Amino acid sequence: MKIDGVSFVDQLKMLKGVNGIEKPSIAPDGLEIQKQQPGVQSFSEMFMQKYEETNDLGIKAEQAIQRSVMGKEENPHEGVIAIQKASVSLSLMMGVKERLERAYQEIMRMPV
Repeated sequence: MKIDGVSFVDQLKMLKGVNGIEKPSIAPDGLEIQKQQPGVQSFSEMFMQKYEETNDLGIKAEQAIQRSVMGKEENPHEGVIAIQKASVSLSLMMGVKERLERAYQEIMRMPV
């Protein structure tokens, strides 16, 4: 499936850099970082969960396309809905990624 000339898989690969985010145990000023409360999800965990959901929606859309090409899709509306869900989810994920990149660049430009 292609969205705006870039394949779904390529766009998800662009988000793979999130795997490199690790939680430091000691802050730069030498103070120990507080442990997270049980049941509270960090931003990176939430982002990776949404990344996986987006990937799953993309896989379901690809499967719906394959079923309709083979003539096995009984209800064509379900295939179109699956494709739209994947498209909207990917657009939202890419929007969040771009906002994070802009925020990071803005922080890096701040004088110290």
